[in-house]
Amino acid sequence: MKYEAVQEQNKSQRLEAIRISTSRTIIYFISILINLIATIVLARKLIPTDYAIYQLATKRIISYATIPLSLFSLWIYRYIVENQSGAYISSVVFAFIQWIFTLIVGIVFLVFYSKISLLTLIIAALSISFQSFYYVIRTAIDAARPVRLSLLELFYRSSYSTLIFITLYLISNSLLLAFLSTLVSFIISSIIGLYWIKERISKDNTKNIKNTLKEWTIGSHATALGVGFGLIPSLDAMIAYPLVGSLIVAAFFVSSSVSTLLRDSTNVGLRYLHSYVLRTGDFKTAIRNLEISLTLVLPLLVYGIMYPKYVIYIYNPIYSWASIAVSLFLITAIIEIINNGVSQIASGSIRESGIKAAKGFTKMNLLGALPSIVYIGLLSFAFILFRKMGLQDLLLIWGLVYFIRYLLSVIITSWYFIPKNINKSIIIQLTPKLLLYILISSILSYAIRPMGTPSGRLLIDIKYLAIPGLIQALIFYLIVFLIDKGIRRNIINFLNKFLRKLY
Repeated sequence: MKYEAVQEQNKSQRLEAIRISTSRTIIYFISILINLIATIVLARKLIPTDYAIYQLATKRIISYATIPLSLFSLWIYRYIVENQSGAYISSVVFAFIQWIFTLIVGIVFLVFYSKISLLTLIIAALSISFQSFYYVIRTAIDAARPVRLSLLELFYRSSYSTLIFITLYLISNSLLLAFLSTLVSFIISSIIGLYWIKERISKDNTKNIKNTLKEWTIGSHATALGVGFGLIPSLDAMIAYPLVGSLIVAAFFVSSSVSTLLRDSTNVGLRYLHSYVLRTGDFKTAIRNLEISLTLVLPLLVYGIMYPKYVIYIYNPIYSWASIAVSLFLITAIIEIINNGVSQIASGSIRESGIKAAKGFTKMNLLGALPSIVYIGLLSFAFILFRKMGLQDLLLIWGLVYFIRYLLSVIITSWYFIPKNINKSIIIQLTPKLLLYILISSILSYAIRPMGTPSGRLLIDIKYLAIPGLIQALIFYLIVFLIDKGIRRNIINFLNKFLRKLY
């Protein structure tokens, strides 16, 4: 009886892990679809120079401004997962420290890289400072209430997209209004996030703030190398901007945006694997979660790979010359998703509690830095050597080097940080299904083509691509449900549990 009880408990844990990871992925995927509104409006309404500055601030400068968070985020997450005293209140105190740091760094970078008005400069700096504040709160919620995180992201993306649409599409295509909309959405989302964990904050031990922050600071030596090397990839746009111009930077962000959004929708769900493996040591379910998350977005990635020109026309026809690069970035997104899942499983396999895990993460960060060094080294060399080549060729080179970076990362992480038997399971369990699903999706995508030729008119181009794309995805999901007993069993168990709770 005791054995049966343990088996039932393990089964319940596995189902709960799949439920949480899948729920997070689906909810976040919906938020990503909503976020596409803002992404498209920004690409269509801002001139390339303004679009490059906006993306540089919110995607690259923020990387440097959030160095303190990058040093502490691992410990914030693990301390809250382990329910250590003082973790919540220390996170909030740190969020305000991070806000001040980002504001200062943001102003310095924006003055150096852009020639914008004083008012736009102030609003832009405040925008990324509240972005960093929100990231700290998001990390705490991720560890404490994993499904709530996806709901918070859904709210943020919805408010952000709504404000961007109202200000840029209906009022004025102004860089100032773009940053103002972003600022307001981060402020509101941060307040909601704090409200959701206020009870845990109020019950936390304020006497432990100093000691907790001290422990995180001591433990930061383990993450410092990873953070330092992790910042290397964010130099790509910073290097490209002066070497090959703002148009290439703008085109990079446009052509990689769909792959980034779809990748992010799965990464939120996969982040839970760190916590799950840390608590249970169950690698098999973690691999299964990675497979399910990848399967959810695969038909959309494949459809975009086959019809990149339609994707780029939805964003802005002026970047039509960059359409080939879209396919390359979408292919890379598949590798990025696998890399993120493998990295989270590897992080969870480091079993030591608190900052005792520092040694394992130091080794991981040291070896994990190699792909980033290769990426920036190759990219810098290519931009210097081929800077006079055509824009399309330069962007393709950028995409190819980007692909090499993530392929190297998957190989290194799986080889050095995943137990050999688990690594073998990933290859045997994931690779054949991935190739089969790509083949199925490719055949469906070829058979169910866009409804017309790209027109340059937003709503028409969305209709041409979205309707057949969604039909292809639904047929793909049905085929997977029929041929994959594991996914079918998990869905049925999930629905049965949901119905029992409902009634």
